[in-house]
Amino acid sequence: MAAASARERIEDTESVPDPLERYMSNPLIVGVDPRREDDSPLRLAAGLSRVTGQPLVAVATYPREPTATRTSTMFEAELRADAATQLERLAAGTPAELLVVGGPSPARALHDTAVQRGASMIVVGSTHRGRLGRVAPGSTAERLLHGAPCAVAIATPQLPEDWAPLRVGVGFVDLEEGHEALRAGAGLAHAAGASLHALTAVEPLEWGQSATISPYRIEGGLESWKTPAQRALDTALQNVTPGLSTTGHVVVGHTVDALVTLSGDVDLVVCGSRGYGPLRSVLLGGVTHRLTREAHCPVVLIPRGVEGSFHSVAEEREATAP
Repeated sequence: MAAASARERIEDTESVPDPLERYMSNPLIVGVDPRREDDSPLRLAAGLSRVTGQPLVAVATYPREPTATRTSTMFEAELRADAATQLERLAAGTPAELLVVGGPSPARALHDTAVQRGASMIVVGSTHRGRLGRVAPGSTAERLLHGAPCAVAIATPQLPEDWAPLRVGVGFVDLEEGHEALRAGAGLAHAAGASLHALTAVEPLEWGQSATISPYRIEGGLESWKTPAQRALDTALQNVTPGLSTTGHVVVGHTVDALVTLSGDVDLVVCGSRGYGPLRSVLLGGVTHRLTREAHCPVVLIPRGVEGSFHSVAEEREATAP
């Protein structure tokens, strides 16, 4: 599918597409910063689009004042035209619909576009201030990660053009958010023909208090911590897509350290977001906040209570295949 002309698709946040398109297409939204030359978000989004079969919408944003004056309207028109030009250049060759959207901030514009389009995921880039090859969310990603209406993926810098998730890692905890992350990771792995590598980290009681790993805070020796966690992980893996190549490991250590280590051995890490707060919204907890800053590979955060997540993408693709 050839990329559409951005100049023909300049839209504002108030525009609402056909309702049927909203619920049938479930696109991936990728935020493209017209001021930067980093095309890693586009490469990550294109790779995920190839895996899921979901359409890709590349969005460039420009600042838009809530109260328009003649001067601000003229200035915004120039910003919009410049964003369209840069988007066409950066997304050249990417099979995506191109949109230029105004809003009070890039995060708000992407959020509103995702809501209007019924998006399954928002893909954004990391900041260049982080260590090379590490995820380091910039201000747009940070704002999106506090209430995004769908899954959020953060790209690492300098992703290869042919990036694909051949090894998918999942951070698992025996709570609903952990099971949703595992189902999503399994769906992506199955659709990509990849292997799935699930990890649970348990922390001894004396290491601190964290609701995230409360199911595994059991007094006793190391084995008394690991055994119930391994049992829960094995059971969860038995319920994922049949035929999928899986591994499941339980380690004793700080959760975020274990997940950062896992991110160095896989192509994509999938985690649930905080287990409380609004349903179907991404909310960062202490573990996921640090993971998004230190991971060696792209990270996907799955909202709690999301419907139609990626756990069914493989089955849907197979059902609609000619």
